[in-house]
Amino acid sequence: MNTILVALAIVIAFGYFFYKVVTLARFVLLGKPENRFDQIGTRAWRMIRNAIFQLANFKRPKGDILYAGIMHFMIFWGFMILLLGEIEILIGGLVPGFSFHFLGYPLYNLFLFSQDLMATAVIAAMIMSLARRFIEHPAKLNYHFGSYLILGLITGLMLTLFAMNVSNGVNPEEPVYNAANWMLFAGSYIKLFHVTQPIPHVAYQVIWWVHVLMLLFFLDFIPNSKHLHILGAIPNNFFVNLTGKSMQLQPINFEAEGVETFGVSKFEELTWKQLLDGPACTECGRCTDDCPAANTGKILSPREIILNIKENMKANGPKFLKLKEGEKLPDDQRVQLLADEAESEKRMAARKEHPEEHNTATSISPQELWACTTCGACQQICPVYNEHIRDIIDMRRYLVMTESKMPQELSATFRNNDTNGNPWGLGSDARLDWAEGLGIKTITEQPDTDVLYWVGCAGAYDDRNKKIATAFVKIMQAAKVKFAVLGTEETCCGDWVRRAGNEYAFQALAKQNIETFKKYNIKKIVTACPHGYYTIKHDYPEFGGNYEVIHHSQLIMQLLNEGRIKLTKPLEKLVTYHDSCYLGRHNNIYAEPREVVAAVPQVRMAEMKRSYDNSFCCGAGGARMWLEEKEGDRINRVRTAEALSLNPDVIATACPFCMTMIDDGVKDKGVEDNVKVLDIAEIVQRAM
Repeated sequence: MNTILVALAIVIAFGYFFYKVVTLARFVLLGKPENRFDQIGTRAWRMIRNAIFQLANFKRPKGDILYAGIMHFMIFWGFMILLLGEIEILIGGLVPGFSFHFLGYPLYNLFLFSQDLMATAVIAAMIMSLARRFIEHPAKLNYHFGSYLILGLITGLMLTLFAMNVSNGVNPEEPVYNAANWMLFAGSYIKLFHVTQPIPHVAYQVIWWVHVLMLLFFLDFIPNSKHLHILGAIPNNFFVNLTGKSMQLQPINFEAEGVETFGVSKFEELTWKQLLDGPACTECGRCTDDCPAANTGKILSPREIILNIKENMKANGPKFLKLKEGEKLPDDQRVQLLADEAESEKRMAARKEHPEEHNTATSISPQELWACTTCGACQQICPVYNEHIRDIIDMRRYLVMTESKMPQELSATFRNNDTNGNPWGLGSDARLDWAEGLGIKTITEQPDTDVLYWVGCAGAYDDRNKKIATAFVKIMQAAKVKFAVLGTEETCCGDWVRRAGNEYAFQALAKQNIETFKKYNIKKIVTACPHGYYTIKHDYPEFGGNYEVIHHSQLIMQLLNEGRIKLTKPLEKLVTYHDSCYLGRHNNIYAEPREVVAAVPQVRMAEMKRSYDNSFCCGAGGARMWLEEKEGDRINRVRTAEALSLNPDVIATACPFCMTMIDDGVKDKGVEDNVKVLDIAEIVQRAM
């Protein structure tokens, strides 16, 4: 009878588990196709390194991340090794008397040792987890009932397993067990408390059944809980983005027939990989903890974007699976992915009233989407390599191109760009006015140039950034770099246009610029703007534009190394360098700007608390340069305050957007007479 009950419990539990997993897989496969099957070897190694060896949990290994990483490592590998013991227990329930005795000595004894050690390690991890939740209580965690249920189940499994190990360790009918010598912790318990008799048979059976039922319940709870990431995280590490582009946006074919909407407003319009991000999410909260918008009181939480997509998929998925071929699900029968204005206002009011509460729902408000600066902090820290930014941009695309719904300031900026080729709306014939008197050659005057200097809209039109363009030109002239500019033929690169979701306008700009580059046979481009750098380097190849693109920090460093410029004037100042998100996280350029500043005689440098890949955004990326911050603190003020805490003489930047935002932050603080904000090119030019 016992065997029949065990068999029935196993069949029901595993049947339900596989049904749920297969159903979720079918939901994910409702997404659009995407090729993530290239470079199989590289993908397999990344999966082994980051998911199996758990190295992804040790990104930025210090503080709470290190603590949580160690804890997760213990739980993961504890369960991986304990899985063998659970198999032995389940088979023993079906085949009385079964165990892995047949492995013989010493393999079976080593097996016993591993089971005892890992059970103890997992119990220790549970204590760490409970201490973290009840004592440290980090705000980034989700504190829903399911989390505590999981912790309780795992603890119960380990305690019942420990009790069975102790009982088996003193069972005279099982001489192969020798807990005192092979089960380190169970053996110590036996010796310490002088345990000489095994648990009575009835009590042992009760403990055994409690253990098995908790195990099977845990198995079936996984697909219905945050621990779904146990199944999703490993494949998500395999299907990681290997393109080198941190924002792997799907191109839109505007000439395709039958396409009525652009962008994403329904879960099935995302790719299968974007949908897989939801089940892979561990809900660890690192993305939201690092998000500059979330850190300054905005409604955006990158984690909730991923989880809301997952919940929307789960809400609509069953309806889709019932559709016959060719049928579509009417909008009034689906749960909407994008919240309407009334729902958005309701959720914003709730967030303001209870900012500590998380916002997991089945829909996403436009306010959440427009709060994103596309800084990449969420993606960089994510242990399962979720790609939050492209979800946000895809939904922005729908709002802008299909619904024509966008912040009012952005609408005016789009018109400026369409009319004059720059977001300020200044005349295109004035694009080269900044260079008057500098003796700069245009590409028509010097077609055989070695490098094209892409000035960018800020360098050409913004008064503060014109000074940076001038300094950089003087550096290149001093080094006798053969360069030219496009002059009035240059137009906006389209970076902010694409991040804002206006893909149609972006493609027009990209194709126009590519044709101009082709006209002059341009091969190499240098720019002082990380946004232009990213766009020309990573986005333009989608449309046939492939160029060698370098940032001005890289060129200046090269000129210094080659001895083509020499820095002789000392700068007896304390300088702190602010990492641009688009230069650092999005392009992995951290060393060159620092090395350029450090090359100046007598300069002293200090790092902000958040620097390198942990840098805090200036607040201007993702088209936020043109939008007012109406919620919480201003991001640039928070970053400026962090820089000023070092009491620097100079805050160095390497991005025109960062320059504008940090310079405004210094002025807001009223310390512009004491603290200067300078681009690295200005620092170098003054030291020559």
